[in-house]
Amino acid sequence: MIKINLLSERKQTKAKAAPSLKLEGSGAPQSALLVGIVLLGFIVAGVWGWLLHTRTKELEQKHRAADAELVRLEEVRKKGDEYKKRKELLARKIDLITNLKKRQEVPVHILDQVSKNLPDFLWLDSLVANNNAITITGKATTYNAVSNFYNNLTASGYFADVTLGRTSEAQDGVVFSLTCRFSPPAEAAPTAAANEG
Repeated sequence: MIKINLLSERKQTKAKAAPSLKLEGSGAPQSALLVGIVLLGFIVAGVWGWLLHTRTKELEQKHRAADAELVRLEEVRKKGDEYKKRKELLARKIDLITNLKKRQEVPVHILDQVSKNLPDFLWLDSLVANNNAITITGKATTYNAVSNFYNNLTASGYFADVTLGRTSEAQDGVVFSLTCRFSPPAEAAPTAAANEG
């Protein structure tokens, strides 16, 4: 019979199962290598932190400069808005003056033509012009002066549909009324239009 010692084999198996970590050589170079790697890590982290800090400072300076520029541009924008408002106000005033001047030309032209056609010894009490329709009232020393005024307006070429209204004697002469329409001749119309433009 054969006897097998199983206990001894178990001990050998256990011995093989727990391998030990043994570094060959001396321990000082390995420690120096480990310390070098750790120091290199600290240096890289320090340089990285310094770069981040520098970049942060640069960005903060740029941010402050941008804020200062915004404040400066806000003042410029306010001045620009004020200038724009003044310009618009001035443009409205110029348009108003231009429109008044355009509207003024026809009444001035009417008064000019009426005064050119007034005969001697005739005075106007009122002259009302509404959309080129004119109503005139006045006094004269004689009926002939009223007739001359009627004829002058008709012949002038600036008045159409001249109609003599009520004419009667008064204490100092003759009182009359007259209606007509201001109608400049064809040659005067382009000149008046050119003056308006």
